[in-house]
Formats: sequence, C-alpha cells, structure tokens
Amino acid sequence: GGVGKTTLAKLVFNDTQFKDYSRAWVYVSQTFDLNKIGNSIVSQVSEEQSQMTEKEMIHKRLGKVLAGKILIVLDDLWEKDPSKLDELKSMLKVGEGGEVVVIITTRDEGIAKKIRTVEPYKIEPLTNNMCWTIIKHKSSFDARSDKEQLELIGREIAKKCGGVALAAQSIGYTLQHMTSEEWESVKNSDIWNVLASENESSPHHVPASLKLSYSSMPPYLKLCFAYCALFPE
Repeated sequence: GGVGKTTLAKLVFNDTQFKDYSRAWVYVSQTFDLNKIGNSIVSQVSEEQSQMTEKEMIHKRLGKVLAGKILIVLDDLWEKDPSKLDELKSMLKVGEGGEVVVIITTRDEGIAKKIRTVEPYKIEPLTNNMCWTIIKHKSSFDARSDKEQLELIGREIAKKCGGVALAAQSIGYTLQHMTSEEWESVKNSDIWNVLASENESSPHHVPASLKLSYSSMPPYLKLCFAYCALFPE
C-alpha cells in the first residue's frame, strides 16, 4: 500500500467531469460485506440512512438508486473469492437505464483482473528522485541552512522508500525538525533491514517509515497514536 491508489481515485471522484453524477465512496477493507457495501451506496446516493439486512431488499433498492448517473468508488478491495466478486459485480448492475461508473482500488493485481470490465490501471512506483522531491517538500528542506550537507543523506533515505509515496511523506515529516546527525541516524537505522528480513515477500518501506515516525514522536503523541489503534479502520 501507499503508492497512491486512493489519492488517484479521490482526484477522479472530485473531478468536474462527474459534477452531474451522484457519488458514493465505500471503504471496503479486508472484511468483505456485500450488505454493508450495498447499504452504504444506497445511503450516500439517496441521502437516506439504509440498514437493510436482506440481500433481496438491498438489490431492489439499488435498482432504484442506480437508475441515474452514478459514480461509485470501492476503495481497498481485498476479497479474492471469484464467486463473491461475481456477486459484487451483479449487485452493481441492477439499475436499469442508468449510467453507473465504478472505480475499484486494490493492492492485489489478481483481484483487479478478476473483477475488471476494462484493463486495470497499475500505478508504478515513484523514482528515487520523485521520493526525494516529496521528502524535501515535507521536511521543509529548502528553508534549512544545512541543506548542502543533507542532500546526499536525503537522497540515500529516498532510495529506502522503495518508490512508495506514503513512505516518502512519512519520513519527510519525521526529518523536518531533525539535525544532520539525526538524518544520518535515520539513514543508517536497522529498522529498514529488520522489517525487510521479517517478511521478504511484502514491501517493508511503509512499515519502516511509519515505525521511524512513531519512534520520533513525543510521549504524548505516542499515547494518542496508541489510542487510535483501538479503531483500526
């Protein structure tokens, strides 16, 4: 995660091209619940709270609300079961005479291929230079008096972001009030290597950057962060 899928979807969602569309944004997450997705779409499009529990009722209501021009974003889809994905596609096709545009974001290319109706758009990783540009912006680099000293260190840190925008943003904020010695410490931190070796099959750049950000927080902010963990979604 963190390459910019949701950000890109938001740009489309808010684009003037869809100003005449009713819009619904549903965060799907790892818990796939068709009823929840359907109710959320109905609530947002009709502007009336919907808590129906029967699929037939939801489909019937969707058939009415999806009869116009609708833009739906289903963000962060994890479900891999083909039968459930087919159910989802079927649920979104119930409107008659409507113009329904559905955008789905997922970190799994296999899911994108299963549910697609057009060729999926894959967001490529950022270049090291792009990551460095983000870090410079978020760390207020140009306002520093020691930027010449930090340039090489910063570029090395940018390489560790693995082309992931979220990692670059997170580490940029972390570096903002750090000394040159602390920048060097971030660059040489074992966290980058430890998280990489723990799970070599998945990207470690975002967890590493977030852990470094957390480590640099003052105690009162760490408590706030821990409190937020009670509500993971």
